Formats: sequence, C-alpha cells, structure tokens
Amino acid sequence: MMEVKIMGSDQRSVRCARVSFGKDDRVDPGRDKKLLRFLLRHRHASPFEHNVVAFKVERERWLKMVSELNNPTVQIYYSGGYVWMNLRSVINCPDLIPEEVKEEIRRHFPATWEIVVREGNISDEELSRLPYTTDRVFLQDKIETEAGWVGLVDRLELGTDMDYYTFIVECPLFVARQWMRHRFGSYNEVSRRYTAYDIKFYIPKYLRKQAKTNKQASVDEPIEEPHNSEFLKEINALVNEALSLYHRMTEREVAKEIARGILPQFMKTRFYWTVPRIALDNFITLRTHEGAQKEIRDLAVAVRDLVGYRGTDKKNRL
Repeated sequence: MMEVKIMGSDQRSVRCARVSFGKDDRVDPGRDKKLLRFLLRHRHASPFEHNVVAFKVERERWLKMVSELNNPTVQIYYSGGYVWMNLRSVINCPDLIPEEVKEEIRRHFPATWEIVVREGNISDEELSRLPYTTDRVFLQDKIETEAGWVGLVDRLELGTDMDYYTFIVECPLFVARQWMRHRFGSYNEVSRRYTAYDIKFYIPKYLRKQAKTNKQASVDEPIEEPHNSEFLKEINALVNEALSLYHRMTEREVAKEIARGILPQFMKTRFYWTVPRIALDNFITLRTHEGAQKEIRDLAVAVRDLVGYRGTDKKNRL
C-alpha cells in the first residue's frame, strides 16, 4: 500500500482565503463549503496552496508523471523518496495522481474534493450534506516579538528537503514586503481592499541610528535626545491623523482600495506563509544575519525557534 502523508484540511483553504478579511479564526461549515465552491468557480487558486500532499514512489514514477504533464503551472517535486505537491497542483492534474493518493485526498479534504470532482456544479443542499474537515488547532505555537508575532499552524516533516510548514505572521508592512521577497512559498494576506478590521500600528521603542558601514542597515542604538522623543511624538501624531483621515473617507463612501493609500508603512499586516524546508532554511540564514533589519531578524529567530534550522539551503549556490 502506498504511503501518503497530508498537511491541511478543508478549513485550511478557507482560513487562507478568509485572512483577506481578517476573519480566518471563524468556523462555519455551511458558509465555509460555499466559500470553497466560490473559490473553485472563480479560480481563486492561492488558498489551496497551503495544503500539501506527499506520497512515496520510486523516482522513475515521478519522472513519468513529469513527462506526462502538459500544464507548465503545475509543480511536482521529488525529495527523500516522496513526490510533493500542493493541493492546487493536484487539482490541476488529477489524471496523474495515483488512485490510492486520491482516496487519501478525498478523506482529508472531503468537501473540497467533491466540489473539484463536480467542477463546482453542486447545489447548496448537496453541499450541506458533505463532510467537512477542520484544523486540529488554530495555532500549534506562537512567539511574540517587539514588532509582531509568528505562529506555527502546521507541519509535515518526513526528513526531506521538501518538508512543509505553514505559519501565520503579523508584522509591519515594511517587514512583510521584505519577507515576501522570499518567493519559494505561498502567501495569503489581509487585504485592506476588503476590510478596515483591526488596523494596528508598530511604533518602535526608539529610533535606531543609520549604520556607517552598511547603507541599508541600522545600528541598535537610539539617536540623540531630544530628537528621538520628538520624532516619535510626531510619528504617533501622523499615524493617528492618517487613521482618522482613512475612517473619515470610508465613512463618506470612499472605496477602501483607494483610502488605504493614506495608511503608513508602520501599519501591521497579517499573512499565511506555507514554505518547504529548503526555502525556510534559506530564509533563516539570510534574515537572522546581523545585516538584516532588526524587526525581521527577531521574527526570523522566532521562526527558527519554532521549527529549527537544518542547513538544507547550503545545497544552493545562490
């Protein structure tokens, strides 16, 4: 019997879709199944990428799958004797998936898979009768830092370079944009096009000095007083003024997708990040380096503390 390992659930895709509205902590199977149908019908693919399937086969079987693939967007990786795919890729090439694997996928994602098989053509009444799987916990663990927090949602560890992890990260916008430079992974983020819910800001305890030997970095030393206190007071005033203007605009029916432009980069965002070990180790190496910005460095250390570092990234020259 083929060994099959799966990370995720029907709810995982829903959570990663609903984070756009900041409502990923809610569970409502009836509404959730309708959302899964909506995602498939309207080709909102990224939430499905946070579910991962691994099955053990010989390398020749994997090569055969790849040789028969006629869709260049599908990613099929091989590591440690396992084929690794996210659920989006599985959905895009179901004919290449062994029947034993499909059975496990159906068991782990009963609502999602039935909607996929029916190509979204399923009534509300039929949806209501479908089983629906949920995540065991919202977070397995969480570490707070001064600038934000990171939490481990799930992991699938088989001792390979492609072991997978899903995190939630809350951090300032300027940190998130640095984070998302790491492109080998999947992201779903709060969207201020959709929601004004829970807008928060990060204000540092003090303003660090520019490093003299590194044009893009700081030194962990505050600028002189009274400038430090005066600038922080002005920053707080500007942040509050920007937030007030944002609310006044949206109350007068200015679209959120336009009004959000006034919100500064100190605003916090929150996103799901699903990443394989080899890319995760690369992130840890680069972002725990002393030259990395302090805010992302603290969060990268937290990631390392949650799941460790294996050094798999050393296989890459670049």
